[in-house]
Amino acid sequence: MKTNMVQQSRDEPDQPVSSDEFKAALQKYEGQTNRDRLARAVDAVWPVVTEVNGDAVRPRQQVAETDIGNCVDETAGFAWMPSYREHQRRVVIDVLEILYIEDKDVCLLSSPTGSGKSLLLNATARVVNSLVNRRAFTSTPLNSLIDQMDDDEFLDDIITVKGRNNYQCIHPSDSGTPVDEAICQTESDFDCRYKDQPHTSGGCPYYGRVYAGQTNSNVVTNLSYLMANSMIPSEVDAGFSERELMLVDEIQSVEDFALLFVGFTVGEHNVPVDWDRVPNMPGKRADQETVIEWIENDLLRVVTEQMEELSAKEETGMMASKEKEQLDDLRRFNQKVANFLGDVREHEWAMTHDMIGGKRKIEFEPITVGRFLHGYLWSQSHKIVCSSATIPPSFTEEVGLDSMDVGRVDVPSTFPNKRRPVITSEAVGKMTMSERDKTIPKMADQIGRIADVWAGHKGIVHCNSYKIAERLYDRLPNDVQRRTQLQDGDDREGSLASWVDQDPDESSRYRDGGGQLFLSVGMAEGVSLDHDQSRFNIIAKAPYEYLGDDRVSCRVNDRGEFKWYVSKMLIDVMQASGRTMRAKDDWCATYILDKSAVDGIHRNTDVLEGWFKESVDVELSDDVPWPE
Repeated sequence: MKTNMVQQSRDEPDQPVSSDEFKAALQKYEGQTNRDRLARAVDAVWPVVTEVNGDAVRPRQQVAETDIGNCVDETAGFAWMPSYREHQRRVVIDVLEILYIEDKDVCLLSSPTGSGKSLLLNATARVVNSLVNRRAFTSTPLNSLIDQMDDDEFLDDIITVKGRNNYQCIHPSDSGTPVDEAICQTESDFDCRYKDQPHTSGGCPYYGRVYAGQTNSNVVTNLSYLMANSMIPSEVDAGFSERELMLVDEIQSVEDFALLFVGFTVGEHNVPVDWDRVPNMPGKRADQETVIEWIENDLLRVVTEQMEELSAKEETGMMASKEKEQLDDLRRFNQKVANFLGDVREHEWAMTHDMIGGKRKIEFEPITVGRFLHGYLWSQSHKIVCSSATIPPSFTEEVGLDSMDVGRVDVPSTFPNKRRPVITSEAVGKMTMSERDKTIPKMADQIGRIADVWAGHKGIVHCNSYKIAERLYDRLPNDVQRRTQLQDGDDREGSLASWVDQDPDESSRYRDGGGQLFLSVGMAEGVSLDHDQSRFNIIAKAPYEYLGDDRVSCRVNDRGEFKWYVSKMLIDVMQASGRTMRAKDDWCATYILDKSAVDGIHRNTDVLEGWFKESVDVELSDDVPWPE
């Protein structure tokens, strides 16, 4: 997007740090080895402290530094000391050792729920900043996770930044309007006095954050923003220069985000031009080359003409908000098509014909995305940490890191495996298209039996699609059906929150009223159901990628990449199993009822993370009140 308000950047690119430079900076700390000195460097910045002779725990910034022990082994004469959960200190040392002592480019951090990933990543960035005065990006897929970090009292050194549409203008001329629609975006040469003031000092909620973040040691943002920062800088006003370190959490989602960023759709509902000026779209039997020629010679001509017309209007400052939105959409589309045309002659892309609202559309997606991620993401830093509870063996190749020197740190789960069993013996059949009709009645009965066994406790069912969720709901035993709520596709978070607040014995004749079971779709990630919020977890359908998708079909049927196909499914299964085990004293059971998922687990143990593998069909803990 072309913005009329230019923000002055104070952001100079970080120069890379050599291993020798880092080791030299470490000499300020005592120790016989670099690892000893790293331990002291981590202790010096760790954001959580506890009383030496007490139980109180506080954020570091709330305690005078002179009162905090220099090292966990040296607490005499100090009232406070750095406070770690299991493995945390060792993990941060391991990550820094891989990046700066062994001098690797990338560290993969396999870190399950409960390890405190936000603190681990934050402490890594703090050490780098304190030793060599370099900055970091921290990225996560979801804005909700950014908000959690923003509210975390232990992460006091970060600046969070999301897209302009997440903030409201404070200028008196447009107060309350989303920043992406505000006067600074619609009026030519508008000069806002709030843009170059930090948001904490009365500055713009968006531009003020960017202004503050440009010199801050750690900027936290989402993957979409960071990709746009590199490839479509006008989307975010080119806010940030290259930094020393990039820390990406929930990295298992990066491939899907890249697909959204790179892929595009051609059709009347997707490209806002006057389609009467566009020669007819090639028929659905047209080959890819024919469609490419039509895009290059016909569609892009009209897109360019209308962009020029709207840009001229933008320069006059007389642009309506709808026209501004149209110009933004055309610029994004033009950028995506330019990337596509520069790539498609040398690499495979999937082309899919479809219909929407009675109009044809053509979708394009690259078969693989790794080659794009270097320019979109990885090139914005010198060192990279990729963190997730689920990192598959083929990850580096999939995301374009296979040419780099990569190390890995595996964090054991702190949650006892006998308190979180994954039960595969209750599977009732396969949920493939050919067997689904005969399996669904048996599965609905099995879900009903499990619900009855767990009477008085809440549980979530992962259904993979709304159609499957509805079919299961319709076949549930009547008494269980009345205790069941079906996820609202138009208000996902709202329906989940409503169910969480209800008593498990709550009964209703309506699909949005039951309190025990929640039939969910797309909630394998980003959901935390602690303790009594959900005691059991049911996976009703192996979440395989849709083979009717041309891109998936190409990888599986044409390229024979069945391992990739199974790995994607198992990542979702592992992620789903973690929704209901959120603390060391928590407990829950996960039932896998689709035999396809069970087969995938038993035949592909090399894909499974250790924390998941150790819980499969494990003996139940004696200190948990399991239902009988």
